[in-house]
Amino acid sequence: MKRTIIIVNDIATIGGGASKIAVKSAIELAKDDNYEIIFFGANKEIDKELKNNKNIRTICISTKHIAQNKKKIDVLKYGIWNLHAENIFEKLLSQYDPTNSIVHVHSWSKALSVSVVAIAYKNKFSIVITLHDYFSVCPNGGFYNYRTQQLCELKPLSVRCYLCNCDKRSYLQKIWRCIRQTKQNKYISDNELINYIYISNRIYSLSKPYIKSNSFYFLQNPIDLAEDMIGDHVNSHIIICVGRVSEEKGVEYFCEAITEVQKKNDIIGIVIGEGPLFDFLRTKYRNIEFTGWVDGEKMSKYYKEARALIFPSICNEGSPLTIPEALSYGLPCIVTNCTSAVEMIEDNVTGLVYESKNTRDLISKINIILDDEVITRMQKNISRSFDTDEYSYETHVSSLKSIYSDIMDKRELK
Repeated sequence: MKRTIIIVNDIATIGGGASKIAVKSAIELAKDDNYEIIFFGANKEIDKELKNNKNIRTICISTKHIAQNKKKIDVLKYGIWNLHAENIFEKLLSQYDPTNSIVHVHSWSKALSVSVVAIAYKNKFSIVITLHDYFSVCPNGGFYNYRTQQLCELKPLSVRCYLCNCDKRSYLQKIWRCIRQTKQNKYISDNELINYIYISNRIYSLSKPYIKSNSFYFLQNPIDLAEDMIGDHVNSHIIICVGRVSEEKGVEYFCEAITEVQKKNDIIGIVIGEGPLFDFLRTKYRNIEFTGWVDGEKMSKYYKEARALIFPSICNEGSPLTIPEALSYGLPCIVTNCTSAVEMIEDNVTGLVYESKNTRDLISKINIILDDEVITRMQKNISRSFDTDEYSYETHVSSLKSIYSDIMDKRELK
């Protein structure tokens, strides 16, 4: 008898780390005849590979991302509880046996709302949530104060949390997020029956204190691996920074450090990505190349041609795909000490760790990486230690199936 897996994600296209995992895992799972795969999303756009897959039933309800909808009243309502999503999802679930099905939720906070989790719980489906971010417990999803650019240690929904204006947009937006979180907690963090997949030790340690469930599984994010591990980075003068060009990603620290090092060394700094600071930083740092977003083939070219990658993020990253992608090309990485990126490299062995926001420290690490002997040693260490199988989609889905089986086995024992 086939087991039904219903994958839930705000969007059905590859628009970020969580969506990429949701879409690609659905495609990989659909290769197994023992599973029936349903993909449930909000935005009407559907990934071509997902749409053309005859083994996947894809349903999108055409609800806009809350940031794209100009009707603020509608956003205030469905952002907290999407009644439209609830009704359609309940009709979908009525077609399947809850004792032989799993609802796997990747994201819901941008369009679907917690209503999809609530209706799955009401109909007694086994639920698993992948902790790609902190929206399961934190109102702004990041344990991060976007106003002060500081990591946040406040207890979610405490008085101090309510009084703290940490939101990117406004304090009213923060209050709305707190109201949403209060509604959501009943079905997620306060629900002992939810199963969780965490993608890094950092996301587990920050989230677990506020989650009542004790059912947790670690699952490494998969990546698009290099065909061959490249080992000639020692000949390059290019240092790259990959990701969203915004304050919390620390891109300006990269620009400042590269600019200083360029005064004495012939290096090229390249920022790959887009975001709200793109035009500002491109104008301010004309000595640095800004490419915007690039496709997979071009990204592969940058990974091959670079000397090192710098990951300057100053916020609580869940598990950045950029680091293992770079390592799969044998590319040494310099990362901040405040993110889960430090879990993926060994300091002074496969990369370097520097103090977050400390431009002087970053400059010193860049100078270290300019030593050819250091690059050669790190490349060899990466080649010996990086396990490509660990990050493959095949391994990811194999582990995912084991998690599903364990969840169903536990259900049968109750």
